[in-house]
Amino acid sequence: MPVMGRPRPDYDPLGIPVGGFLLFPQLVVDGTYDSNVFRTTNNTLDDFFFTFSPSLRLKSNWGLNSLELYGGANAFQYLTYSHQNLADWNVGADGRYDIAEGIGVYANGMASEAHESLASPNTLGNQQSPTRYYDKRADISATIQPNRLGFNLGGIFDRYDYVNAALIGGGTENNADRNFDEYQAYLRAFYEFSPGYTLFLRTSYDSRQYDQFLDRSGVHRSSTGYHVNGGADLQFTHLISGEVYLGYLKYNFAAPLVDVGGIDYGAKLDWLATPLITVHLEGSRTLTPIILPGASVEDNKSVGLSVDYELLRNLIIQARTDYVDSSYPGIARHDKAPDFQVGAKYLVNHLISLDLGYILTKRTTNVQGATFDDSMITLGISLHE
Repeated sequence: MPVMGRPRPDYDPLGIPVGGFLLFPQLVVDGTYDSNVFRTTNNTLDDFFFTFSPSLRLKSNWGLNSLELYGGANAFQYLTYSHQNLADWNVGADGRYDIAEGIGVYANGMASEAHESLASPNTLGNQQSPTRYYDKRADISATIQPNRLGFNLGGIFDRYDYVNAALIGGGTENNADRNFDEYQAYLRAFYEFSPGYTLFLRTSYDSRQYDQFLDRSGVHRSSTGYHVNGGADLQFTHLISGEVYLGYLKYNFAAPLVDVGGIDYGAKLDWLATPLITVHLEGSRTLTPIILPGASVEDNKSVGLSVDYELLRNLIIQARTDYVDSSYPGIARHDKAPDFQVGAKYLVNHLISLDLGYILTKRTTNVQGATFDDSMITLGISLHE
């Protein structure tokens, strides 16, 4: 089994029995040094901050069907630049109803408040603190697999509401033009040739509808698009398994924004290199909303490689490197963002674990003043039941 997937009876949280459920409470406290709080090219400013992350999961332990309720928060407290203090949160529920053998329905409902990183290209140059937004999500799907041939169909709805951003020197930036609804529908047909070998064809439709017809730069940003992909869930050997897919995507925008299309791809592979080392390879292409004048979307092509090493039964060393190439159809901007992470997780017992980590982030771009380097060192403790 993968290093991070295998059970560790001496260290895994036990949960608190509550009728037919198990309750998993957790509190994570991190202390972090950030070398470039505002992600600037020059005149960098550093600071220390603490992150307090309480969470609860109430998970059913039924034989059939399942239900999980969850909620949590991340509160950031800076020692010097207190105007960066904020708190994210989320609450939600997951459920699965097993209608019959091979037939099930899944549903999820979630609400959250989050923030964009100051490194986001959506951040204004004179913005004082990160942009905050609310996301309300509903997700429902059904799976039908009476034999080797199966189908999965579903729909996802997201509602995004952005909070006005505080500006340096006073005042706010009105972000009402960023509020939008996103609708997604998908159908996946798959055929299981044998255990560990499944081919699939997936098609999806995506519609983003903005509240305001024109945004701050005078363009209409609502769009529609689709993906068509073919792929496989494979166990290449008893040591290498995962999913790969390849296809085509196309998104249509109103002029003067340009349409976006081309190859769509993704991969997620796990290699059990040794009983103590697991290697993960990931890659994908994603299109995310943008407010840069003239740009249709942020077109991200990413690849990531990570390693989990079980040095001791209760000491795990982890390393990860990512590379993201971002273009902005309609304008000449081009960003490259490599980063590297290394850390260690020490499992003390059922109740306590310790974490130590280092993250190096870089961004190079052809836009003046948007290049930056940042280093963060974090030490944390996790308390759980």
